[in-house]
Amino acid sequence: MKELLISQIAPIAATAVVAILAVTIKTIGDILIEVLTKKKEEIEKNIKSLGYEEELNTAKEVWDIIEEKFRITENVAQVLGSKADEFDKLLLQKIPGLSQENIDYLRQAIAGEVNKGKSVITEDSAKQQIASLQQDKAKLQIENTNLKSKIDQINNTLNILK
Repeated sequence: MKELLISQIAPIAATAVVAILAVTIKTIGDILIEVLTKKKEEIEKNIKSLGYEEELNTAKEVWDIIEEKFRITENVAQVLGSKADEFDKLLLQKIPGLSQENIDYLRQAIAGEVNKGKSVITEDSAKQQIASLQQDKAKLQIENTNLKSKIDQINNTLNILK
């Protein structure tokens, strides 16, 4: 009788154990796949950000090279066009395969960082600065004239005392 019960219950128990193991393995496998997928995405993001950071650092180096090359010049219009062209060429040499859009983006990012904190000169602010400088110039000319007359008075007094 025991053998009969065991022979009938054993397959049912084995099937139940296999079913429980299958569900457990599937659940653990799904969780593991999800974790690995998220880890892969995180690693890809890090790789992309490191690549961008490397490109940005290279672009900064190129920017400094171009700034040094065009630091002293007489023709501003020529410099602006030449600097952009030279930056594009040198950056493409350092990082081949960049698109023009990527180059423009890097140039703007660096220009923004370099120019951060610098005030923008507008036509109105330039006029105000010129007017202020002209007033200062007029004051200095009056002061210069007064000082010259005082020096002349002192010289005349010294000449009389001799």
